[in-house]
Amino acid sequence: MELTEYQRLNLLNQYKILRDLAKIRKDEYDIQYYNNLVKIVAEGYERDYELLTEEIDEEFSKEDCDFVWDTLEMYRAIHDSYYKIKKPTLSKSDIKFDGFDGNNEGRYYSLCRFILFDLKRYEEQTEDGRTDFNSHCRRCEKYRTMLSKWNSLGKSYELSEEEIKSLVL
Repeated sequence: MELTEYQRLNLLNQYKILRDLAKIRKDEYDIQYYNNLVKIVAEGYERDYELLTEEIDEEFSKEDCDFVWDTLEMYRAIHDSYYKIKKPTLSKSDIKFDGFDGNNEGRYYSLCRFILFDLKRYEEQTEDGRTDFNSHCRRCEKYRTMLSKWNSLGKSYELSEEEIKSLVL
């Protein structure tokens, strides 16, 4: 990474402000962390510029983001349709959204939690106080198959029990 003097000056000022805020909070870890970043930028230690971005993850593609949002939307359709069925033979656990594998699908898992808990969307998934959406096994392929079937059903929000079964079982 290369930085112009102007970019370095902007970063230097921002890191000094963050360091001073850490001093107000008496957060010794952050004080040292921002002191290091101030030094790197002020001295122009180009080899260490990568430390300036160590907290930034790689971008998560629009397609992958759409996949998580679409999965949650499909589960909303399943949930809402299920509760309109008079005497369902499926159980609530049959239609439960499992989440994503925290170890192998970590980015999906993180985005899912962000959508549910930070943005407070898809409240039906958390209405029973549920907070754990780590499936502890891979789910992406299952969800892709389900989404393909849901798409073939016209992304319906009025699913019959047989249609729900074709998605979840």
